[in-house]
Amino acid sequence: MKCCFNSVYNNINLGFKSAITDKEIDDFKKTPQYFSDCYIMTTLETLSHTENGRKVLKKQIEHDDKNPYLINCYLYAPNGKKEKYSIPTNAVVDGYEKLYNAQKNEIIRSMDISVGEYEKRYKAKPWICRFTDDFKTYTFENSIPSHFMKIFTGKEPTVNIAEMDFNVDLSSRRDEVMALFERMDKDKNHNLVIGTGLKMLDGRTWHVYVLENVDLENNTITVKNKRGNIEKTMDIETALNTFKYIVGYFDKDLA
Repeated sequence: MKCCFNSVYNNINLGFKSAITDKEIDDFKKTPQYFSDCYIMTTLETLSHTENGRKVLKKQIEHDDKNPYLINCYLYAPNGKKEKYSIPTNAVVDGYEKLYNAQKNEIIRSMDISVGEYEKRYKAKPWICRFTDDFKTYTFENSIPSHFMKIFTGKEPTVNIAEMDFNVDLSSRRDEVMALFERMDKDKNHNLVIGTGLKMLDGRTWHVYVLENVDLENNTITVKNKRGNIEKTMDIETALNTFKYIVGYFDKDLA
């Protein structure tokens, strides 16, 4: 069965809503990545790590109160207006056949489609990311974490170290990164991702990981690759010479 995409850009239904469940949020941690949407998948997972992050997820992703076969994803337009994207779970949206076949998590799939339609309408992601759209299957692929975080949460990331800078790695931002790591070591309630640039890790460049933990006593960080959901612990010096940027929030920033 095929259906056309149907989104609602106008008034949002303020009546009864069925937020996604804690179990569905926990499922983000084990759902693997198949497309170039690491910036989406890592953001959703890292938001699941904290109380306020989970509140954001429940507010921005809901099961439709009238149609059990729809998931409503909410994104903020460039003018700040909150918009609803209603995505069917039981029928293929035209143009997204490959996505439906590969990604079995209907919430991740619905968010990918919502972001794809958002970008078709607004062309809001950085131009360097839009440049590759003609060569990719979907417009939700290839973007930066800060852009998705802003349109999903409605708030600019409060941590952004070198995401759009011309640095090769984080070694040139050592003092800033170490100050962040010291804060993370004390405050475990964070929603952060870490990304590579031109330097290759796990056979990929320009890839985003969940920044899970910092352990200053052992001089290590732990990251998670959503392709395979594989955790990797490395010493901080290796991390500084491998990754290009860090982006996200501490939990209190999302209150």
